[in-house]
Amino acid sequence: MKKFNLEKKPLSKIQTEFETQVEGLRNGGKPLVITVVLTFIVMILVCLAVFFFSVRGAEKVMVPNVRGKTLVTALLEMQAKELYPKISLRYSDDGAAGTVLDQNPEPGAIVKAYRRVTLTVSRGIPLDTMADFTGKTLAEVQSILQTAFAGERALLRIAEPVYKTDSLPAGTIIAQYPQAGEMLLDNVDVLFIVSSGSTPETVQVPSLIGLDAQKIYELLENNKITVDFTFHEAAADERGGAVTSQSEAENSTVTAYSRIQADFALTPRWSSDGAVTGIFQCALQEYPYPVPVALTAQYENGTIRTLAAFNHPGGKFTIPYELPLGTILTLSVLGDEQALLAVE
Repeated sequence: MKKFNLEKKPLSKIQTEFETQVEGLRNGGKPLVITVVLTFIVMILVCLAVFFFSVRGAEKVMVPNVRGKTLVTALLEMQAKELYPKISLRYSDDGAAGTVLDQNPEPGAIVKAYRRVTLTVSRGIPLDTMADFTGKTLAEVQSILQTAFAGERALLRIAEPVYKTDSLPAGTIIAQYPQAGEMLLDNVDVLFIVSSGSTPETVQVPSLIGLDAQKIYELLENNKITVDFTFHEAAADERGGAVTSQSEAENSTVTAYSRIQADFALTPRWSSDGAVTGIFQCALQEYPYPVPVALTAQYENGTIRTLAAFNHPGGKFTIPYELPLGTILTLSVLGDEQALLAVE
């Protein structure tokens, strides 16, 4: 077997080699160290420059005075100054809805651009009682209510307005229901009587002939006419429970809510098949404008159903019905019960 002799280096020779390597590092590594140090310093300077540039103060501006101005005007002025508004709403007895009541910071303050400015905007008067909207336009009232109930469930809902000939400009509210000062409950439908201008509103007369009671209800709900019904017992050659004639020809033009005469044929009791036809009639007070009326039926089993709801000018009121015996009819005007009738 062949043997290998591993020669051991003397300690003095190892020491000499190490010293040679250290000396070489001292002579040739100095530029490398300098390069590393300079690179580190440059990196620090660049970071400092970026930092100070990013935190440099924004341009300073003067806060404009927007108290008493509309919200739209205030927003435009804030935008011109590169300020961001924060809107806060509150009720006010002396400020119109949508008007700026207060601001923070105060007008004239010098602040940095892009700062937030809090604007306190009026929501209008507190609507725990009915406000007086007469003299305003429908568009103005809609804007007031939208601002007043922003972010909340609205207490008021605007019902289909009734238009009336008046000397006030078209679109101006003449009257309202509920009236100003009345306490507001939840989900109140407010009815506005609105001027249609000095020129009377006209409508075309629909055809009533052949309509039964249910079809008459639908027609009155969708047409601005007032029908006074007369009645007679249906002849052998007539259809019972329907209109047989009318005073105004179909498609003729009349003033809105003009009174039209219509004759209704009653079904003979012996052939009524359990239902009774008749005319519900009563005398109402004369109203200065058409008001909402509703005819409801309460059946013997306790069920209550609204048969018809439409506008009526008051005075003589007539409407046909075809209902089971024992039904109770109720006529309400502006939500108040006015007359009852038991079907017998």
